[in-house]
Amino acid sequence: MDFWRPIDIIGCYILGRRFIGAQSVDGVLEVGGQLKRQGFKVTYNLLGEHVKGETTVKAALETTFTLINRMDHNNCGNVSCKPTLYGLAISKKLFHESMDAIIQLAYKKGIEIEFDAENYEYIPDTFQVFSGFAFDPCLKNTVRQAVQAHLKKIEWLMDEYKLWDKNLRIVKGSGVYKEDELLISQNEFLVIERYLEILRRNLRSGRVPFVATVRDRRLAEEVIKVTENGRLPIEFQMLHGPLGKTLQRELLSKGYPVRHYVPFTDWWCRDAGKAYGLRRIPMIRKILWEEVKRILFARVDEN
Repeated sequence: MDFWRPIDIIGCYILGRRFIGAQSVDGVLEVGGQLKRQGFKVTYNLLGEHVKGETTVKAALETTFTLINRMDHNNCGNVSCKPTLYGLAISKKLFHESMDAIIQLAYKKGIEIEFDAENYEYIPDTFQVFSGFAFDPCLKNTVRQAVQAHLKKIEWLMDEYKLWDKNLRIVKGSGVYKEDELLISQNEFLVIERYLEILRRNLRSGRVPFVATVRDRRLAEEVIKVTENGRLPIEFQMLHGPLGKTLQRELLSKGYPVRHYVPFTDWWCRDAGKAYGLRRIPMIRKILWEEVKRILFARVDEN
C-alpha cells in the first residue's frame, strides 16, 4: 500500500474541504463576490468527472445554467467545464451539444467558458470540440482551453488543432490523473521549459493567456520575466484554498491580475468534493514542502 495513502485520507478530511468554495450555487457566488471585493477575478468550477449517465450530465447542465443566470456584476466570473462531466465519456456528440448550450448562454452573459484538461485519452476530442467554437468569429473570445505542459505531445496537439493563437489556460499538469509514463514528462525542468514556451508563443499571437501557477513562487517569477515585467498582458490563476495567500496578495499589489479558480459542488454531487480533495492532498504536500524549504533557505541566507 502507498505509504502516503492513510496520511492523505486524514489530510483530506482535515484540509480537503477548505479547497472547495461552497456546496451550492448561491454559496459559491457569495464566495465569488467576496473575492471580487478583494480585487481578484473568479473562475467557477463545478466538480465531477468521468460521468457515464446522461441523467448526471443533465444535472450538471442545470447547475451550470443556474450559476450563469444568477450571476450579477458583483460576482460575475468565468466557468470552467470538465469535459467528462458534460458528456465526453459518453459521446463526443453529447459533449458538443452540452458545451454549445453553455457557451451560448455565456456569450449572452459576457463571460468565458474554460475547457478543462483531464486524462490524455480525452484530450484530442476536447481540443477538437473546443476548436470548433474557437474558430467561430462570434464565439472565439467566449472560450478558453487548458493545455498541460507535462504532456510530451502537447506541442504536436496544439499544432494539430491550431491552438497557438487561441485563448489558453496554461498549466504544468498537476499529476492528479494517473497517466502512462510514456505520455508525460517526469523532468520538472523540461515541463517548465515547455510551459514557458507555450506562454511565449501565445503572447506573440496577441492573446492574454491565463497562467496557472498553483502556488509556485519560482514559476510566477519566471512568468513575469517572460512578460517583460508585466509589459505583456497575462492573468495569474490560483487554486482556491488556504495556501498561497501571501503570493496572491503580492502579485495583486504589483498590479498583476489574479484569478481564483473556485471549485464547488451542488446537492446532487457532494461526494465529488471528497474525490477532489483526496486528489489534491499530494499536491498540497509538495507545496508545503517547497514552502518549508524556501523559509529555511531564506533564514540560512540571512545568517
